[in-house]
This record gives sequence, structure tokens and C-alpha cells, in this order.
Amino acid sequence: MRTVDHRGFSSLPPSMTSIELDASLSSDLKWEVASDAPHILWELDFQLEQINLAHLSSHQLAVKCFAESIWEKHQESTLGVVLYKGKVPAPPLEDFAEYLHHLAAYLPDEVPPFALFDCMGDPLKFSKEIFPHIHLGFRSGLIGAIKWDETLLPLRYDGSLGVVLPLRERGLQFDVLDECLANLDRPCRLIAEPYITEEWDELDELLIFPDHISTWGMRMVQGFKAAGGRVIHYKDSG
Repeated sequence: MRTVDHRGFSSLPPSMTSIELDASLSSDLKWEVASDAPHILWELDFQLEQINLAHLSSHQLAVKCFAESIWEKHQESTLGVVLYKGKVPAPPLEDFAEYLHHLAAYLPDEVPPFALFDCMGDPLKFSKEIFPHIHLGFRSGLIGAIKWDETLLPLRYDGSLGVVLPLRERGLQFDVLDECLANLDRPCRLIAEPYITEEWDELDELLIFPDHISTWGMRMVQGFKAAGGRVIHYKDSG
């Protein structure tokens, strides 16, 4: 089975087949699947427009049924499972992310969980700080493992430059970040500050915003520099 991590898909499949399974409260969870497609992304449709903790156990049961009845038979062809596909839910997004993580906990460890949002991927709003274990997909943007278009397109980020994002608690809008990303003329990987050490693999350079990085973040950056990496300090042109 192909894997996905902070760089996207480890190996891009030539195509992806999306198969939707009714996982709503009205479903009997007895799915019949005849497909023998080689690269399947399963979509569990909970008809989840807003979270309701009273429904959590029922939704978790649906995930468990998927693992036992579908994944067991299609392990080799499974690329992952989409736990949500739709518009950005009503705030707070943090609560919605936590709900999805409660569902993902019932998937086998080998199965990557996904959430697809009908919007552009805002790197601060949809930070890995609140989606640490859910891989995301968007209509467009510089983040996400999947681009949601007429078909679902798997993505991978192989740039040698990493751009360290400010902590989400410091705000969701930074002009200096927007300016930097608009002016970059090379591929990059966006890295949430808490994950610098975890995600600097295969990077030659880290770009940071000195006015928007924490003391602990700078310590990790110094570790990157000590390991032979180059650190770029970006200053607002204004």
C-alpha cells in the first residue's frame, strides 16, 4: 500500500479511484464493493455538516466496520480513507479537527486518513497544529496531499527549501508571509513551527520570519543549522 506523509504521497499513483460508502446514521453499514481498481481512495460519507458528540460513537462504529469489512479485503489497493469531504464547517475548526481525529483513531495504523475541503488551502487556518494526523486536500493552494478538482489528484512536495510558518496562536494572517509566498520563485515545503525537526528531512534551506518565531522554534532552527542546513531570515519589504 502506498503511503503519505508531510511531503505528500511517497509515490504518485498514475490514477486514483474514489469510492463512496454510505456511513450516515441511516446506513446499515453493509457495503457491497465489486471494484478491483488498483488505487482506491475510500470516502466514508457521514453526511457530517456539523459535529454532534451524541453521534460520535455511531460514526466510530462505521469506521470500525470499514476496517473489518472493506479494508481487510482491499489492503493492497487502498490509498487512504476520506473522513470528510465538503465545505469548511462552522467554527471553531479546532473542534471539527478533533472530531475527525476521534474517527481516525479507529482506522488501522496503515491507513492514512484524509479530509477534503472545498476551498483554497490556507496554511495557517488549516495548520498541522490542529490537523497533526489528518492529511488534507483543497481546491488549490500550497498545502495538502490532494488537489480536489474534477478528479482527485495526489500531490508531492520535493523542494529543498522549507518555509517555517508562524505559530497559529500568534494569528492567522501575516502580510510578510503572504508577500514571501507570492514572491518565491522556487518550490518549497511549508512547515508548521512545532514540526521543524520532524519535517526538515531532505531540506537544504529553512526560511524563517525572525519577528514571528518563538524561542523554542529558534532552537530547532539552530539545530537545523548545526546539521549543515542554511537558514534564511526573511524581512518584510515594508
